[in-house]
Amino acid sequence: MINLLIIISIVIFFSCNLVCLLRAEQNRFISLSEVIFSFQLSVKDLDISKYPENLKYCVKKYLNNIPPKSNLWKSYQASKPEDILSIKRLYLIEQITVILGHKVLKDAEAFANSVPLNIEWEGMSEGPLNEANFVDYWLKENPKTPIAPFLYLFKAHRLRAAYEAAILNNKKNILPILAKKYTMALKKARQSKNPLILCIADDLDMQKDVYIEGQGRP
Repeated sequence: MINLLIIISIVIFFSCNLVCLLRAEQNRFISLSEVIFSFQLSVKDLDISKYPENLKYCVKKYLNNIPPKSNLWKSYQASKPEDILSIKRLYLIEQITVILGHKVLKDAEAFANSVPLNIEWEGMSEGPLNEANFVDYWLKENPKTPIAPFLYLFKAHRLRAAYEAAILNNKKNILPILAKKYTMALKKARQSKNPLILCIADDLDMQKDVYIEGQGRP
């Protein structure tokens, strides 16, 4: 009888936890910056109703800029590494042109096809940090590039991810450096007069995390 009660208790415990996990996943708030910088989520995952009033206009404006046949309306499905990276680069190009306009397509393609994107960061800081550092190289080589405002946002996102991974891996010595670089990148992005850049910067900065939950923020 006791064994039966124990088994029932275990079943109830795991059932409750499964329900809680499912509810948490259903209620999870997918941010605008997550959709923009993950290069894998569909913009259909955005739920405007969950946004605060002061940012709803930003999401609406962003969605209105996306052409009906854009790949951003789709969730990518790929199994081969080279296909995954190709799709990520395609998404990156489209994100840049949606936010800054089709006139920047040439620079968007050049950057997207050069930046050392990773399929997975595997919980380490090196991957996102390499992507962030590439922005500095690109801007040095292309000082007049019209996509600079987006690149500063991209850099800030990657630095946030690197910061969270560094905490997870107990790399305390690089945290002040990453925090300072993150703040500077966000400041540079906010110098833009593009309203989408400004509100995406706000969206990114308000997130509790961008990569690994519960690791703090700069």
